[in-house]
Amino acid sequence: YTRYGTVIISAIQSFGIAAGLEGMAGGAFVQNPGWSFRLLTMITLTSGTAFIMWLGEQITERGIGNGISLIIFAGIVARFPNAVVSTVRLVKAGELSIFFVIFLVIMMVAVVGAIIFIERGQRRIPVQYAKRIVGRKMYGGQTTHLPLKINTAGVIPPIFASSIIMFPATVAGFIAVPWVQSVARQLSPGTILYTLLYVSMIFFFAYFYTAIIFNPVDIADNLKKYGGYIPGIRPGQKTSEYIYRVLSRLTFVGALYLAIVCIIPEILIKKFHVPFYFGGTSLLIAVGVALDTVSQIESHLITRSYEGFLKKGRLRGRRG
Repeated sequence: YTRYGTVIISAIQSFGIAAGLEGMAGGAFVQNPGWSFRLLTMITLTSGTAFIMWLGEQITERGIGNGISLIIFAGIVARFPNAVVSTVRLVKAGELSIFFVIFLVIMMVAVVGAIIFIERGQRRIPVQYAKRIVGRKMYGGQTTHLPLKINTAGVIPPIFASSIIMFPATVAGFIAVPWVQSVARQLSPGTILYTLLYVSMIFFFAYFYTAIIFNPVDIADNLKKYGGYIPGIRPGQKTSEYIYRVLSRLTFVGALYLAIVCIIPEILIKKFHVPFYFGGTSLLIAVGVALDTVSQIESHLITRSYEGFLKKGRLRGRRG
């Protein structure tokens, strides 16, 4: 169903792209508009999407890491050299100050460091297992922990938020209605309304997606089933309520972090006219995929009794 859905969405979007190209600059971009051009565009873009989807699945099955994520990561990183070259040209032309470029580089390094710091961060809830005697053997009694990530939702909230906000602008490209055009302009990046809606939707989808993928009631039931409990917390409902409270606070911090990372680049682009794409979502995807891939490579090396290429300090979550 995922594959079928991808093809259907790709066909709809490719039709929109074809119609948009026909309407740009009074039709100057398309010499022979009509259904033949639209069908050819739909077939080309949909076939390309299906090929990329197949290629991603092959990388996932036969390689390391998530194939689609690695392809997206490659597309983001591939734009970086052109951005550096264009920045150097602007500095030589005197349109950009070298001090501003240094400030921009320092900020990028700081943002990447903050992303790594948060993405690897965990709140570890201690879990104690009661001792059980089965036959002549004693089981349990060990102490472990329940790791809760600060950013459980990952990069999903900003992607969903930006997609929904961009929908009116997409519709405005096909409907020549004044009020629709006005709404699309108000929701353009950099406006106050866009920023407020963007941040609000990031918070909403952070809580929504976390609630979908993590169920405190199931965790509490499993702990109780296998004789585990959180010290100082009664098993069952009290445990689920405690996990829910901790998870809610972590989700708020994670949503705030996502909002800051995504909004700061928008401000830089709008106010300071940064000459290359410095998107927070792209940074989140790139850093997240890089961390996940490095972790998987490290795990494969360790399972084969190799030392690993990160000899000093494994990639591990920080204690909360």
